[in-house]
Amino acid sequence: MKNSILTILALFATCFTALSQNDFPYTTEVFSEEYNHLENYFPLNIDPNWDVPITELNMQFEFPCFGDTAELVRLSDIGGSIEIFMENGDFHLISGTNADLSDILNVIPDTLDVEGSFHRSVVEGVAPNRVFKLEYYNVGFDWEMISTGTAQSVANFQIWLFENGDIEIHYGPHTIQNLDDVCFWSFATAGLSAYWNFYDFTGSMMWANGDESNPAFMEYFDVEYDSLQISPVFTGLNNWPEDSQVYRFSYDLAPTINIDETTKPDLSIYPNPSSDYVIAQFSDNSERRVDLFNSNGSLVNTFISKGRLRVELSDLTSGSYILKTDKGEEARLIIQ
Repeated sequence: MKNSILTILALFATCFTALSQNDFPYTTEVFSEEYNHLENYFPLNIDPNWDVPITELNMQFEFPCFGDTAELVRLSDIGGSIEIFMENGDFHLISGTNADLSDILNVIPDTLDVEGSFHRSVVEGVAPNRVFKLEYYNVGFDWEMISTGTAQSVANFQIWLFENGDIEIHYGPHTIQNLDDVCFWSFATAGLSAYWNFYDFTGSMMWANGDESNPAFMEYFDVEYDSLQISPVFTGLNNWPEDSQVYRFSYDLAPTINIDETTKPDLSIYPNPSSDYVIAQFSDNSERRVDLFNSNGSLVNTFISKGRLRVELSDLTSGSYILKTDKGEEARLIIQ
């Protein structure tokens, strides 16, 4: 079992160094979206009764972040996180939680017929609009297991990495009653940790504070990890995010998504092409009517949206469609 993140980071100290930076190239957004467990997934090559799994993730595309492209992306043993290694030596973390995770089977007798905890992933969409999705399924919490010898608290969440550099954390069903029960650190949080220096355990953080349904993602630059945990400027989340909560980090330096004949830059669509759903992202949160037309010009459906719209495609036939709004925005999408 893990006792301290400093012990873990020390293992990397001789291998990696990082440069301090002055800004995060991400803007944040919080919204609700139905949580769906991954289907047609690939299980990660991790043994049962795992505690600190580290394994490379099969992204199938280059992931842009922090002004460059990741050299290596892997599952981390630091909380519920993904590690990003850059060619220049920089190291970043994408964390669904800073609480350390373990397989619940570590404290559940073998005689009980209980499902364990799993990591699984899938890549959806077609280049250049693919999405890598990693799910933490039915995971337990190290601190609770150490403290109580039980696994009363379990959680489900996913980290999505988009080919254009965007990041989303999707939270699903959980049984957590109190964050103090599951997190060793003073405060539980989620977000981005970047530009780690493994010699003095400093880095820059974009961490969630306050109401879990509408947190403030505060930026802390060149801070020491333990010191930030006890600082009055960092409070962490009040509670674990509820089922359907999504934290989105939009990559400001990402290249323009090729959405094929988009006539207005104020509307972007991803993933495109798609067979399940598309997300229409607008430049502001004002209300607008959105009409979906097929290739014959016939109206298929009408929606009302404020800033962001999810359009389900499963009932539609394959082909070319047009989204138009009453504000003059227009984009073409392809259903496979």
